Amino acid sequence: ILGGFLLPFVFSAIFPHSHDHTEADSDTDDNGDKADEEVVQATTIVASPPKGIPALDMPLILSILIGDAFHNFCDGIFIGVSFQFCDISLSMTIVGITLYHEIAQELADFFLLTRYAGLSSFKALFLNFAAGLSVVLGGLLVLVMDMSDLTIGVFMGLASGVYLNLAAVECLSRVTAVASTVQDKLLLLAMFAVGAIPIGLTLLNHSHCEAGHEDH
Repeated sequence: ILGGFLLPFVFSAIFPHSHDHTEADSDTDDNGDKADEEVVQATTIVASPPKGIPALDMPLILSILIGDAFHNFCDGIFIGVSFQFCDISLSMTIVGITLYHEIAQELADFFLLTRYAGLSSFKALFLNFAAGLSVVLGGLLVLVMDMSDLTIGVFMGLASGVYLNLAAVECLSRVTAVASTVQDKLLLLAMFAVGAIPIGLTLLNHSHCEAGHEDH
C-alpha cells in the first residue's frame, strides 16, 4: 500500500508538471491587508477548476490509469474466483458491488482526467476504457492459472495506495476547499456514506467459498 501511495510522487519526479500561476500568486506587497487578500485569491485559484484547457499533467494521468488498471485487474480476479468456487448468489453479489463502486470511480477518474489532467473527453474515455480492459485479463488469468493470495495482495496493495494518494492529494483537498458551509460538509459526509455503507453491508452476509479458497 505504501509503495502504491508513493507511486504518484515517482511519476511527478519523472514527469515534472509546472502549474500556471497568476499575478495574484506571485506579486507581493508589504501592506498586510493586501497580502492577506492575495493569499485568499491564490487559494481560490488553486481550489477552483482551471480555466480553459489545462496543460497535460502526466503524473496525474499515469497515477489514475495505472491505479485503475491494477484495481480492475483485481476485480476480474475476484469475479473469476467467485464464479469458479462460490455459489451463484454470492457471485452475483460480488458482480453487483463491483459495478456499484466502479460507476462512481470511473466518473471520478473521468472528471480528474478532463478537468485537471488536461485530456480531452475522447482521450479520457478511451484511456479509461483501455484501463478497464484489465478486468478481462484478471478474469482470464484466474481461469488458466492458480494465482496465490500474495500475488493478488500485491496488486490490491498497489492499487489501494495509488487511490489513497489520489483521494487525499487530488480530490479531498479540492473538495474541502469549496465545502465552506455546514450544508456542504454534511453533503460531503452523505456522499461518502452512500459509497461506503452499501459495500460494507455485504460483509454482514459474508460466506466462504469451497475448500481450498477459504481465504478469498
